[in-house]
Formats: sequence, C-alpha cells, structure tokens
Amino acid sequence: MELVLIRHGETEFNRADIFRGRADPPLNERGLRQARAAAARLAALEMEAVYSSPLKRAMQTAGIIAGSHGLEVRSHPLFIDVDYGEWSGKSVDEVESAWPLEFSLWKEDPGRLCFPGGERLAEVRERLSRGLEELRDRHGGRVLLVGHKVVNRIILCICLGLGLEGIWRLDQSNGAINVIAAADSGWMLRRMNDVSHLEGCASPDQRT
Repeated sequence: MELVLIRHGETEFNRADIFRGRADPPLNERGLRQARAAAARLAALEMEAVYSSPLKRAMQTAGIIAGSHGLEVRSHPLFIDVDYGEWSGKSVDEVESAWPLEFSLWKEDPGRLCFPGGERLAEVRERLSRGLEELRDRHGGRVLLVGHKVVNRIILCICLGLGLEGIWRLDQSNGAINVIAAADSGWMLRRMNDVSHLEGCASPDQRT
C-alpha cells in the first residue's frame, strides 16, 4: 500500500498563526487554490480511496482532490487534529504568555506535554499508529489521506522511527504532498513536504 499524505490548505487561523486543533475554520481563498493545485498534481495517479480528518479544512481539501478521481471522501476520526484544549483559538504569543512552562515543554520535550484541557502527544501518536495500521490492513493500492500539520509530522515520525521530539525536524506546509509506502519492514518514506506544485500560492512560514 502507498499512502499519499497531504496537509490541508490554508485557513485564516493558519494565516494568523493561531492554534487550531478541534476548531473548525474553512479553507480561505489561498487554501482553495492550494487544494486545486494538489488535485492537478495528483490527477494522473490512480487512487484506491481517499480519507480525511473529519474537520472541515481537511474534508474540503480532500473533496477537491477526490473529485478528480471520481471518489468519495471517507472521514476517519483517528486522523483528527490534536486536541489543544485551552490553546485552541489562541495565538502563539498568547499561549507563550499564559502557559510559559507548558509552552517551553512543547518546544523542548513535546512527548511529556499534556495540553491544558486537551490531549497528550503520546496519545495522539498511539491513535495515529492505529489509523495507519487500519489503512494498511484494508488497502493494497494507493490511498490518499488529508491531515494536519502536527498530525502529519507525527505520522512521519512513526514512519522514520523518530521520537516525538522529531516533529520539530520535519516541516509540513499547507498543501504539501508526502508519499509513504508500506514495506515488509515497516514504512518507507518516498517523498516529504513537496510544495513544487504550489508556485504562486504557497503559504508563508508559520509557528503553529
């Protein structure tokens, strides 16, 4: 099984560098352009199925891509964004000011952090591992999955055998394409954070 892993297109929360999590903003105009660019890039590839996080920004991105393949999007709850709890809807500066100790842990040792009122990243990793194995057991062809920045970074850490601190070493831009293959020994990374299709509509760098 080959997994084409996409990060959803841009939202206004992305543009403003606001923690999103389970908040559900739609794609903005640039995000829609990014999704259409990804769809055009992937149009010639045969897809067996298209999955997405249940959140609107991911489902919109997945729907645009799935449309060019005549497929329906399957919402998959295990790939929903991280529950940031009280951080959701707040800017990086607001979080750093209100939760300095937790924010420092987030940057330096994320595997130990439980977001105030939200999830532990170790729990996120466990549910994503289960989701990947479900897809691997269910499919033998090429599958597309649309996820989120930290979700995709953790999936890549799983693929590469990295700990959760590895999320700070792996970039995920809005609309980026990754390709992962299921091999006998585990997962093999074939492409990461490919944004070559986003000429003219790439998002600026973000902290969240």
